[in-house]
Amino acid sequence: MLARVWRAAWRLEQPEKERDRALASARAGGVSVRKAAKAAGLSPTRVHQLTKDASADVQEAVLAELRAAGWPAAY
Repeated sequence: MLARVWRAAWRLEQPEKERDRALASARAGGVSVRKAAKAAGLSPTRVHQLTKDASADVQEAVLAELRAAGWPAAY
């Protein structure tokens, strides 16, 4: 029973991690906070919070974690 809850929680976290990675990548590529926020449906303040500490090492660590967990998932 708890394994099912864990899997559901994990599946909910994955899109957020991918969104955060995409935002960090966009910011690193020169996209403005406002444009990234509009594309993500978030406030510029929230995008800044999510991306201010994103370095290449952090992004790669997140990608490695996602890949180890089977991302991208086959549907």
